[in-house]
Amino acid sequence: MSDELTDVDVELFGSLFAFMQQVTALVDERLDGFGLTSRQWLLLGLLDKAFPGYAPTLSEATAVFGTSRQNVKQIALQLERGGWLRMDPDPVDRRVRRLVLTDKLAVFHDPVVQADQAAFILAVFGGLTPRQRRTFLTLVTTCMSRLAANPADATSDEVLP
Repeated sequence: MSDELTDVDVELFGSLFAFMQQVTALVDERLDGFGLTSRQWLLLGLLDKAFPGYAPTLSEATAVFGTSRQNVKQIALQLERGGWLRMDPDPVDRRVRRLVLTDKLAVFHDPVVQADQAAFILAVFGGLTPRQRRTFLTLVTTCMSRLAANPADATSDEVLP
């Protein structure tokens, strides 16, 4: 593993941003009919998948979402206003808020909606073979794990001015 920055590293870094910008714009467009943004949808999906049958605290959700607690709280408040979740006080510690998904989320279990989501995901990754998709997932997961394990490396003042 090299610690030397290469042109490929720089291009990959920029390409990831461009790729996510395109995907985010397309997802936002598809979610507009639900009154959701991609960030709101992502939080709902993470809560549904990472905490099945469990209402996590705001802090637990923040750890999975990978952003600041304040940002997660802001998104959760927007989702609460839209009826997608409730922020209930914890029964033991009333200062703690638990994020409770509502039945409104069932719309994403509708076969027509699921088929549309599947078609979109396949359109994004359809140019890759199943093996390439697995490799891509492994690479992204490895990078995410490294950032989670060494957040100071990614947030150091020396990295970006």
